[in-house]
Amino acid sequence: MPRPRRLLFILLSTALLSAGLLAGSDQIPPASAAVTQTVLFNKGDAGYGCYRIPAIVRTTAGTLLAFAEARRTWCGDSQEIDLVLRRSEDDGRTWSAPQVVLSGTDDDPNAVATRGNPTPIVDQDTGRIVLLTTMDPGTVNRPRTPYVQYSDDDGKTFSKARDIGAQIDDPTWSWYATGPVHGIQLTRGAHKGRLVAGTNYGSPEGSGGQLVYSDDGGDTWHKGATDVRTDGMVPQEISVVEKVDGGIYAGARNNGATGGNSRAFAVSNDGGETFAAPFQTVTGLTSPTVQGSLLRLRATDQGAKYNRILFASPADPERRRYLTIRSSFTEGNTWQTVAEGTRITSDWSGYSDMTMLDTGEIGLLYEGGSVDARDQIRFARFTESDIGHPDAPLGAPTTPDVSGLANNAYLRGGTTSVAGKFGQARDLDGTDDAIQLPFAESLAVGAGDFTAMTWIKYGASTAPQAIFWGYGINEFSQFWLRAEPADARIRGLITTNGKTASVSSTKAYNDKAWHHVALQRKAGTLSLWVDGTQVGSSTAPAGSVSPARPFKMYVGQRLDGAHHFDGSLDEVRLYRRALSQAEITSIRTTNATNVPDVVLDLPLG
Repeated sequence: MPRPRRLLFILLSTALLSAGLLAGSDQIPPASAAVTQTVLFNKGDAGYGCYRIPAIVRTTAGTLLAFAEARRTWCGDSQEIDLVLRRSEDDGRTWSAPQVVLSGTDDDPNAVATRGNPTPIVDQDTGRIVLLTTMDPGTVNRPRTPYVQYSDDDGKTFSKARDIGAQIDDPTWSWYATGPVHGIQLTRGAHKGRLVAGTNYGSPEGSGGQLVYSDDGGDTWHKGATDVRTDGMVPQEISVVEKVDGGIYAGARNNGATGGNSRAFAVSNDGGETFAAPFQTVTGLTSPTVQGSLLRLRATDQGAKYNRILFASPADPERRRYLTIRSSFTEGNTWQTVAEGTRITSDWSGYSDMTMLDTGEIGLLYEGGSVDARDQIRFARFTESDIGHPDAPLGAPTTPDVSGLANNAYLRGGTTSVAGKFGQARDLDGTDDAIQLPFAESLAVGAGDFTAMTWIKYGASTAPQAIFWGYGINEFSQFWLRAEPADARIRGLITTNGKTASVSSTKAYNDKAWHHVALQRKAGTLSLWVDGTQVGSSTAPAGSVSPARPFKMYVGQRLDGAHHFDGSLDEVRLYRRALSQAEITSIRTTNATNVPDVVLDLPLG
């Protein structure tokens, strides 16, 4: 006969309180020293063989609810499984004793059954926590039925789970899974207030990825956007995030993929009722075949300077390890690489979920272990600074901006200080050194005139070498200034609205002596200046060179890390207007600092 679960958890909680473990004192050494981590569920606790499938939300009262599947004998999916919960009222610093939220069958909470796939959603209008789950008899050949229950007391108690299979399931479907990850409430557009979650199922027609939604606070649910696949794409374990245009980005595990390319996505533009296009592979988002989680961090329509969506997943292409946070600043159109992300742990790791804390930190609940990813469920807490702003390499030293706008820049790769044209300069090694400018609106020259200038001293390499590069690359809006010694020239370029103009000198000035170079747009003309003399000009297209947000700007490197400058740079400046020849000459000859409208002035001393 199965053990009484609630009594077992009461006994466990008492033991944990006596041992002082509920304060979350089990700390895990993170890959990033700034990340604080705590073990919430350990294999073997309360007589359970394994804990898996984490999900987390923050309530309207600021309480964190951390859900997990408590698997009775081992870590497999088909067995006796209870759904358990721990609460934190101080942003994850201490946690309550675990409690059983759901167990057994509808008639007998102590019967053997599989309860799981937690998908909690917080209704911000009412404070209600709605919880979607699935249940099966705990046997190998089983139907899976979706359920809903709710809490109106901040997660302290939950209502009896109610079968909603007739609403969002189908008798012909075999496998069915909610989430497992938090769902969302829409905040924009015609369907503001709607609750949306991801589900997936197996059907006679193929593998289906589906969104479900509720317009009455979770009381009733509807089948929404659906994509049934027979081509090898298997969309599963869907995490959803609302886009700033009101659309829904659905990120899925592609269970039919191999070799690290296991992420897929689809977008709904009608509140989750239909997909605009079928699921397609996410290019470049390396991950093994595993669930991943999404979280909106910033949104420009809510006053942020840029959009940012976070993605949490193991980053090893084949195995479940190296849980890493990566970002999209383009609403899911592009994602950071593994190298650009932030590794949370070097241990084995698996499923995850994220939420925002009242402090503005990010809370991450994930599977991890030094031997097996299923050994523990851990809670990690970190800030945006810990994972890096779009313009801020972690731990990079800075060089001060003296323009008065505090556009201090980042020295990347280990540049060295050398004697400059005026005072000290920075020497770049042509391999990984660069100067990254901050993301700041003052540096967005837009559709206006501008002058970018610096001193250069180079000649060791004949490879293309970026001097300035800002905003975009390839066909996107941009400007750049580059030394091309193999072609005996220095060349500048701008692109706006798909139209491009370039200008070049007739020699490369790669004689290992100091030369002053400037690229300028003035009243529809693009011009290049070297040592105070205009050496080339062309007609420039109208329009903004910096329409996208956030943008990146580098000195000594192309945006994608290519074309590193091999030599010395000094006195880097950017003006949001076209300087006169006399002003350029005064800067070149006397290092004049009183020329107005400067938005960046890096002495590089």
